[in-house]
Formats: sequence, C-alpha cells, structure tokens
Amino acid sequence: MPKRALATTASSSPSKRTRRSPSPAQDSTSVPQDAAGKGKWKDWPAPRTQMDEAKEWIRECVRNKHRVLLCPDKDADGLSSALVLSRTLRALSHPPSLTAIYHLPRGLNIHSSLASEGMLATFPSQGGPTRCIVLDQGSRPGPPLLPPSQCKTLIIDHHLSSTFPSDSQVLSACHSLPVATTSLLTYSLCAELVPELRGKGALALGALVGVYGDLGSGKVKFGAEGEPWPASLAPVEKARTKSALSKSVALLNAPRRTPEFNVSDAYAALEAAADAEEAKPGTGLKRVLGDEKLLEAKERTSAETARWQAAPPVFSKDGRIAVVTVDSGYQIHPVIATRWTGTLRKAKTLVCVMCANTGYTPGHVHFSCRAPRQPDAPPPDLIAFLTSLKPLCDALSPNWSLRVGSDFARGHREATGGIIRREEWEGGGGKKVIDPGQKNTLDGFFKVKGKKGKEGDGKEGIAKKEEDVKESTAIVVE
Repeated sequence: MPKRALATTASSSPSKRTRRSPSPAQDSTSVPQDAAGKGKWKDWPAPRTQMDEAKEWIRECVRNKHRVLLCPDKDADGLSSALVLSRTLRALSHPPSLTAIYHLPRGLNIHSSLASEGMLATFPSQGGPTRCIVLDQGSRPGPPLLPPSQCKTLIIDHHLSSTFPSDSQVLSACHSLPVATTSLLTYSLCAELVPELRGKGALALGALVGVYGDLGSGKVKFGAEGEPWPASLAPVEKARTKSALSKSVALLNAPRRTPEFNVSDAYAALEAAADAEEAKPGTGLKRVLGDEKLLEAKERTSAETARWQAAPPVFSKDGRIAVVTVDSGYQIHPVIATRWTGTLRKAKTLVCVMCANTGYTPGHVHFSCRAPRQPDAPPPDLIAFLTSLKPLCDALSPNWSLRVGSDFARGHREATGGIIRREEWEGGGGKKVIDPGQKNTLDGFFKVKGKKGKEGDGKEGIAKKEEDVKESTAIVVE
C-alpha cells in the first residue's frame, strides 16, 4: 500500500453524520486472526528463527536506504511474492526508486554467471544493487549468487532443499508442513512487518494468486480448524471468488509459456491489479482478466497445447515411467504432463508421468514430472524416485549423473523436473530407459467417436475408453 494511502487512513476522521461502517477489507479489527507463528504453528510457515532474521534483514534494508533488487521466479507464485514484498517495502517508507524487479531471461538459471551479471547490471547509474531478495527460484548448494561484499542476498523459497548458496540469508518453508507457497510465506513475513496490511489490498491479493498458482483452488481451506492456512485470507478469497482467481492465474502464467517469454507483461498486470485493489477493494482481478497481452498469450499457448496433447506416452520396461515427448518453443511440458496424470491414474505400476520438450531451448531437453492421481494411495516422492534412477543412467552412460549436475530433479516432491543437455537425454536417460519396441499411438489410450458416439473419422473429438472425454482433457494446471 502506498505511503500516502496509509497516512490518509490514519489521519482522516469523518464526522458522525458521514461515517460509514467499514468493509472487512478495510477494517483491521474485522480481519480474522491467523494461527501462523503461534502455539503449535510457531514454526509455520517457516522456522521462527528464520522469520525473525528475515524481518530484521528487511528492516535493515529500509533503515540504510539500500538499493533492493527483487528477483522472482516467472510463475504466478513467484511474481505474486515480489508484488507482496515490493508493496511492503513501500509501506515501510522505502523509496520506490530504490526497489527494482529483475526477471531472468528465458532458459537462464538463477545460479548461472549470466544471471549474476544481469542482476548486478540493475541500478546502473547508482552502482548496482546493494541488497537482493530472490523469490521462489529453488535452492541448491553452491557459491554466493552475488558477491557478498557488493550485494547481500536473502533467499525466500519453498522448494525442497536442505542446502543453499553460501553467504545467503535463508527463509525456507520446505520443511514446515503443510508446505506454504512462496507467496504465502512472503505474505506471512510482510504481515508481521506491517500488521495493518494483513488481509488487505495487494498483500492479500498477491498471496491468494500465488496459492492458486501453485496449489490450485481446492487444496487450501483458509481458516480451517486445525490447519495453519491464514484465516485473514478467507473473506478476501470469498469476495474475489475461486473462479476469478483461477482464471487470473492461467492468464498470468501465459506469457512465460510463449517463445517471447514476456514475463514483465504478467508482472505489469499484477501491479495494475494491486493499484486497482488498493483504490477500490474487489476490483483488482478485473485488471488481470481484461489484460489484452495476457489474453493473447493465453490463446496462443492453449492452441499449442492442443496441438501436442495428442502425443502418446511410451513406457519404461517396468511400467513405472510414462514419457510424452513434444517439440515446442512453448513451455507446455508441465501442462501436458499434468493432463496425462489424470488419464493414466489407473495404471497400477505407474509412478511418474514425464513430458520431455526437445524444442524449448536449443541443445537441451526440458522435462516436467507429475505424480498420477491415485486417491487411495499417498503421492510418491518424485525427487527421490528420479534420484534413485541415477545408478541406472550411470550404467548406461558412465558418470552421467555427474555431468547433469544439479539441474536434474529439482522442485517439489509431487511436481519436479529439470533441464539436461540433449546428448545426455539421448545417452543416459530418455530413450535408453524406455522400451525401444513400443510404437504407441493415441488409439491405445482413446477411441475415436463420431457425432453419435460411434467410431468414426475423429473429426468430432476423442473420447477416453470407459470415461467421458471431459475428465481427461479438462484438467489444466498452469
């Protein structure tokens, strides 16, 4: 919330004749209390020590007027985290000119030297950033992301990791169950820094968009008894509606899926939504839903997904892995993998559905892995499962696991993936693990129906054997 808005709220005192009862979004006394950080949830959404140290780290940024660079991941959760934090810095009276956003170029990893060069090139007329906050980028051991003598770094994340780059301050939710999204972790942190923003404006909207982006609309029940999910977000979610939040997430994720990778378009739409929300609560999401750039990117991405969703999977000899291969400049591999988990959920031996994209970055294969939906069984740990395959890959191609390094099997237990060089995919993973005798076609999983449900030429659509087509194609996780 802008400083001016805070000052106006504190100083204004309307007469009794004109005073109106404030709405829940405007009255701090009506915001439900959150369980996070209290009692049994003392170390949720992250260990209390880390929360306190991160708060002091940010306060020091404000006290000493540091040039703060925010480097969020490209998806709805990462971008929303940056929005929440930038508005909190503004509320703490940190000059907007001392805050910058850096979006990594397509295919670039936060741990690469090119990423470091790009981040250090911000604030060019002032000598570069002096503080950097990396949001939702995933973590792994290694050297400092930026030279500590020039710019200190805070990592805010929820991806599974017990090791981090050296000389970094860390705030991680990955070991505090249930695991919060990075946006929700950032929201909890910022609500402690500026309590009057809890459950309001950009903070509430950003937290909800991020949660819907990573967890969907049905997994989290805000304010549920015995759960830590913030009750302060329940009335905001109800007022904004699950439908509008879900549609907004799909639009915000669309630009980063296109070959142009215009992530800045998504963040600009979020900023506009935050401005509208703070001016008139309840209007923010309309700015996202009506954004022409996002709508155009979503339409193109949906068309590309439709073009490749008919690519059939092939299986490992033991039936534990299903691999769908696409060749696209669009980042559609996570969506394709997710769709096939619904179709293949009854496969008894299946552990992992993988979509490999050979066309996203020249010379590399990007792959996304998802766990099949099996309601009667606990979800598998896909990171552990992929890690267990390294000896097999090393047997096929000596020292394969050393060559692929840390860009293999990163992310979450139920949703992971990686990026490896094309030759490593061909030589140690990918093709050699898959049964070479398979010649699968889509007919092996679906049957073609005509207008009246009879087998026909396929022009009227594809229906899954034993089930209606809607169940297999309507599931889209952006």
